Amino acid sequence: MREEQNKKTSQKVIKMLRKRWVVPAIYLVSAAVILTGALWYQYSNAPTPTKTGTTVDTREPEAIPASKPEEKLTYPVSKDATVQVKSHYYDDTASKDEQQASLIQMDNNTFTINTGMDLVDKSGKEFDVTAALSGTVTKAQKDAELGYVVVVESGNGLVSYYQSLKSVSVEPGTKVSQGQVLGVAGTGLIGKENGIHVHYELRKDGVAINPEKYQGQDVSSIISSENTKSETKDSNTMNTSGNVSDDKEEGSSNTDSGGNKIQQ
Repeated sequence: MREEQNKKTSQKVIKMLRKRWVVPAIYLVSAAVILTGALWYQYSNAPTPTKTGTTVDTREPEAIPASKPEEKLTYPVSKDATVQVKSHYYDDTASKDEQQASLIQMDNNTFTINTGMDLVDKSGKEFDVTAALSGTVTKAQKDAELGYVVVVESGNGLVSYYQSLKSVSVEPGTKVSQGQVLGVAGTGLIGKENGIHVHYELRKDGVAINPEKYQGQDVSSIISSENTKSETKDSNTMNTSGNVSDDKEEGSSNTDSGGNKIQQ
């Protein structure tokens, strides 16, 4: 009985092997098994990589700060101050009325041209005076006629003068940044007609320049413009000899941009 059953099974196997697709299928399966075994053996026996001692820094690189934008000249008051220009810089090219308004009274009969500008609060109250440009304080002291005076050097020949202050909050040698409080506006014997104010001057190489003209301009532009102006002036200067005729009328005198007194 068992022999007969085995015989039937053998016949079925032989019959199946006679089919065309059986043998190729067996080959493919066998090849897949062999290839899988070879890959597994190769992977399991691969050497473990050793550390080389190089450390990989996964931290974000530190941001490089962008270059600081160049300063632009500002008014010597805080941004929220409600101030106005009471007396303007004396401009040789301005109208006679504008020039008259730019005279500063020294005493009852003597005036001098304004080599800066005078700022007052619209309410007439005191206000903080701030640095129009950053720099180093070279002077901070009280003057009998000008009130407290603060001088700040900003380099490249640019120097700022703050006068008529009631008090100061800096001292010589202090490095100040633009907008930093220097003191409080006040009064002085000179310019007292303006009430509580700050008298601000900007000078380039010792020569007063118009601070209103350069408001909002880059420092480099101010320096370049003044250097060009100075070079042009020097090139147009002619050496003369002999006496200069004096055609001044008695009781009055001409003025120049250096701040000479005017008799009236």
